Amino acid sequence: MSGARLEAAGGSHVGCVRKRNEDSYAVLPELGLLMVADGIGGRPGGDGASRMAIEIVRGCVEEDDPDETWPWAFDGTKDRNEARLVLSLRRANREILAAGRRAGMGGMGTTFAGVRVAEGKAYVAHAGDSRVYRLRGERLETLTRDHTVLEELLRQSSVDAGDVAELEPGIACRLTRALGTEPSVDVETRVEAVEAGDVLLVCSDGLWGSVPADDIAATLAWSASPRGIVAGLIGRALEQGGPDNVTCVVARLGGT
Repeated sequence: MSGARLEAAGGSHVGCVRKRNEDSYAVLPELGLLMVADGIGGRPGGDGASRMAIEIVRGCVEEDDPDETWPWAFDGTKDRNEARLVLSLRRANREILAAGRRAGMGGMGTTFAGVRVAEGKAYVAHAGDSRVYRLRGERLETLTRDHTVLEELLRQSSVDAGDVAELEPGIACRLTRALGTEPSVDVETRVEAVEAGDVLLVCSDGLWGSVPADDIAATLAWSASPRGIVAGLIGRALEQGGPDNVTCVVARLGGT
């Protein structure tokens, strides 16, 4: 597939407990770009950080010039689309950190998960615990790995499962990466070939933390429009008590 039609929609809800929505998202099918950012709760400026992340990455992708060598020439291990996402997130990290310092808000930060569909591929980039899923046929697959204390420990083969089980919930879910909290950020990426019929979901932890994976898969498999799927997913999160802000973006891929 040299190109793919995207039918996409997104939505966000403050949830049933929080007083402020610190999530931001963007649905940009003309750019093949889907993004969700979740401002870090309990820190000042989380909502501003999430908005900045979305706006900066969008601006970097919109500035794309097919004839330029920046940024992929700086990293021969990544193709042009992947490198642009990585450097866009690094720019967002620097600007959010600087904005927090100017405003006297140390620790201003946000998670980010995004996917750009271009040239027959899905380019995934993320930092934190917002996720990207793909439904292909009847199989739901998580295309991201949470950057949390728990997940980092689980990836270390030397760690005993009993030690992991004894972690306090507040420690287990603590973020190990985010935008705006440190001078540099290690952006994780993944590149996957796309197929007609794929359904992509980008969401904050307010969705996946409340709605079981089987329910997410069943909702994504609806024949309804992406807008209807978004409404269904948010509705399921609210039915589960909506303990956090809940945000999701859904896209279905058509043919070339």
